[in-house]
Amino acid sequence: MEDWPKIAPKSVRYIKLGEGGAWEKECIEQGLLQFGTDSGNPETLQWAAEGRWSELAASWRAVKSQGTATRFTNETRSYFEAGPEDLWITFVGERFYWGFLEPGVPKPIQPDLSSVRKVRGGWRCVDRDGKPLLKSNLPGSITSLAAYRGTSCSVKAAAHVVRRINAELSEEVKRAEAVRSELIDSLVPLIRRLGPRDFEVLVELIFGASGWRRIDSTGGTRKLLDLDLELPSTGERAFVQVKSRTSQAEFEAYAQQRKDGVFNRMFYVYHTGTATTDDEAITVIEAAKLARMTLDAGLTDWVIRKAE
Repeated sequence: MEDWPKIAPKSVRYIKLGEGGAWEKECIEQGLLQFGTDSGNPETLQWAAEGRWSELAASWRAVKSQGTATRFTNETRSYFEAGPEDLWITFVGERFYWGFLEPGVPKPIQPDLSSVRKVRGGWRCVDRDGKPLLKSNLPGSITSLAAYRGTSCSVKAAAHVVRRINAELSEEVKRAEAVRSELIDSLVPLIRRLGPRDFEVLVELIFGASGWRRIDSTGGTRKLLDLDLELPSTGERAFVQVKSRTSQAEFEAYAQQRKDGVFNRMFYVYHTGTATTDDEAITVIEAAKLARMTLDAGLTDWVIRKAE
C-alpha cells in the first residue's frame, strides 16, 4: 500500500495538458499543471487576482462566440481558484494521472501566454495499493474524458475516480467478486470428479479458447505428450502434460525430460496432488487455477454437465 492517506477531494477536474499533449512530458516529469487560454497574459493575471471575471469574459466575447467565451472564462476561473483540496486528473498515453495543486499564484510562461502551477508531490499514476492506473482498467465514464475538446472540465464520475484512486471497490463490485470467488471454489470439486478423458478434453477446450491450436494426437507412443499445441499468432510451440493426480517427484521427473529443442513452453496441468517449480519455461496449473480458467473460458456449464 502506498504511503499516503485516502483522498477526499472537494472537487475533481480533468485537464488537458496542451493541444495534442504538447505539454504532457514536461508537466509529468516536473510535477506541473500547465494551463493555456491566455492565463499567463498580464491582464488575465490581474483580473484573476482581483476577481474581475466579468471583464475576462468580456475580453473573450470580443473575439469568440458567447458560448466559447463563457467556457474559457469558467475554465480559467476554476484553474486560478483551485485550492489544495481540489483534485486534478489527466491522461498521458494509456496512463491515468492525478494530483493536487500547491497554493500560490500561477507562474506565466512565454511566449504562448500560458501559465503553470505546481502539483503537490508530483503527478501520480498508481492507486493506493500501488497498482498502475491504466485506461484499459478504467470504465468509460472516466476514460471518455480524454476525448474532451476543451482545456478543462468538471468530472461527473468524481465519486468513481476517488474510489479507484483509493483502491476501493463499490458494493456492487464486492458482491460480484464474492459470487465469482464462490463459483470458482465450487468448480474445484467438480473438476476433480471428471474422469481422465473428460479432464483432458476440458484442458484442451480451455487452451483452445486462449488461442492455442492442437496440432498432434494425444498420448500414444510419445511418452511426454498429452497435448501438442501451437499459438498461430506467434508460431510458439508448447506441450501440455495432463495428470489427474500427481506428486512433486512425478512432476520433476517429467520436467527433466521436457527439453527436446522443439517446444518453447511446457504446461503441467493436474487437479489433485502437489507440483511446484521456479522454472519460468514451465507453467504449473492446479485445480484452483484451472477453475478460474474454466470460468474465464465460458466452460462452467460444460463442467457441471460432465460432473453430474
